Amino acid sequence: MALEAIIIGCSPGKTIDFGPVGEISTPPEDQLSRDIMRDFPGRDFLLSGNDHEARVRLTDWPPNREIIMPFWLGVNPIYPGFLRPTVGHLYVMSMSVMVRPLGNNEYLIRAGSKLFKSDTLFQATNTRYIDNGGMLPTVVRFTGTRVVTVPRDPPATGAITEKVPVLREVSLPMHTTPLDDLAGYAKFEIIKAGAGPTSSATATAH
Repeated sequence: MALEAIIIGCSPGKTIDFGPVGEISTPPEDQLSRDIMRDFPGRDFLLSGNDHEARVRLTDWPPNREIIMPFWLGVNPIYPGFLRPTVGHLYVMSMSVMVRPLGNNEYLIRAGSKLFKSDTLFQATNTRYIDNGGMLPTVVRFTGTRVVTVPRDPPATGAITEKVPVLREVSLPMHTTPLDDLAGYAKFEIIKAGAGPTSSATATAH
């Protein structure tokens, strides 16, 4: 079974309209997405495939069981405004960079593809990031947009108010091994329900 691949196109430097301001909390409409929302929270996963689709499976699934999902913003977005992401759909967020915490375990990140990234609000539910850097691929849900005011990147001063997409964390970051080179990746802690952080790791964009 596969989620419908949704690829958005945009030339670097152009603004994407992610839709009207507002966020949803209702369950997904399709059964596969509801299954992912049930099975993936608090768990890491394995990722394979190519630049156009993500093939994901939980670490305890057999090798022949996988789910095909779209990447957030796809890869190599070229055509402005083409098939923008759909609110409520699930994506694999890759190529993302942790910028700064915003409070309440929400973060300003830059998420997208090799050619295009946009400011994005990331709502962490299973992790707490403790420094900046890249982020491992993570299954997320696009829940809408929000207007935020954030500091400008140095050396600029002051703040900027912008409308950004909101991505809510579904899974833990992608599974890694001690052999993986994670230098420069953002460190994070795993949060378990009803308890404090239980472990720390390092994460980065793919």
